[in-house]
Amino acid sequence: MDALMHLNASTAGLLAQVDDSLARWGAPEAHPVWQLLRRTGALPGDAVSGLAGWSPEPWRQQAAALRGHAEVTVALGGDLDRLPSWEGAAGDAFAQARQRISREARHRADQLHADAAFHEELADALAAGRSRVARGLARVAASAEAVALVTGVAVGAGSATGRSDGAIGEPAFGPDPTLRAQAAAAIAAALLADVDALLTELDGLLARGPAVAETKVVAADIPSTATTLRVEL
Repeated sequence: MDALMHLNASTAGLLAQVDDSLARWGAPEAHPVWQLLRRTGALPGDAVSGLAGWSPEPWRQQAAALRGHAEVTVALGGDLDRLPSWEGAAGDAFAQARQRISREARHRADQLHADAAFHEELADALAAGRSRVARGLARVAASAEAVALVTGVAVGAGSATGRSDGAIGEPAFGPDPTLRAQAAAAIAAALLADVDALLTELDGLLARGPAVAETKVVAADIPSTATTLRVEL
């Protein structure tokens, strides 16, 4: 269990209150949480829980499998290069076919290596995003907004956005829906901003796709050591 999974489990009650407050009381009209809700399409509790269950390990496992396939493909191309050749029209046709298949094998290996690197890049982005959301979740759990949401009391403590000036307002007591709605909106905006940043990064990577680095083959005048077969047709 990593930091995000642990924090998500320990703050489930707080996140449920955030979601409930947003659904019941909403947020100030111009609050940035509205745009983030539209962009992510989820309440913060659902977004964080979904991210906590989204592991980068399947992408890393797929990358390892793709690299294994690439090695097999490279070996196949090498085996073709070591096949014996023969003279005549049939031999020329075979040589051309062998060269074509070898080129295709190299291209396929390049594609597999690129796909593996792409999966690793996606996994790294997801892992970094999970860590970023975990840090944000730790901040909001200890923020003045969390206290205000749970108790209805505004206190001068660290805020969900990282400020330390008691950003909610003057001390207040009692189950004030407005105070709690403002606190929930601040917590939601802080968490959804991190989730949105991750989703935007992943969308950009998926739109770009793998970057294939083609293997350049330089022709060299090297005497062949393969056995030449003479076939009578």
